[in-house]
Amino acid sequence: MSHYGTVACVLAVYPPDSTDVERRIAEAHRWFTPLSLGGGVVAWVVLCAAGFSPLLAAMLLVAALLPIGIILSRRSRSIRRRVVTVSACRSGLSEDTAAERAQQLRLETLAQALGDAALACRQGVIGRDRFDRVWTAAYAQAAVIATGSAR
Repeated sequence: MSHYGTVACVLAVYPPDSTDVERRIAEAHRWFTPLSLGGGVVAWVVLCAAGFSPLLAAMLLVAALLPIGIILSRRSRSIRRRVVTVSACRSGLSEDTAAERAQQLRLETLAQALGDAALACRQGVIGRDRFDRVWTAAYAQAAVIATGSAR
């Protein structure tokens, strides 16, 4: 992502032992907040235009959306705690250091390897067992990078 001379790279790697259901719930949780905020504002305007008082419209939306958010949050908690997230950020306002460039290159390479392996698996070029080995290695490498970044 680039905005006003800033380049940010964020990579989140789900644990290889996670199930498809866990990953789907985690993705739903990740998208729920921005979609519910945007959709909630639109729905609030529509309800107000339909004659509901602004306070009642807001209360109805909170009553409808809050339980869904709580359920998604609770059901995705275990996998979200095990996700390894690493990031790199470079700014156009200052000169890049060699460490910043190296960190971004590591993340891009890791993301590319995972993407290539996923595509090859979907196309039948490699088997699921080989993809799982790539995924496990990427997860371990991301954990090493995250540990190194935390220091």
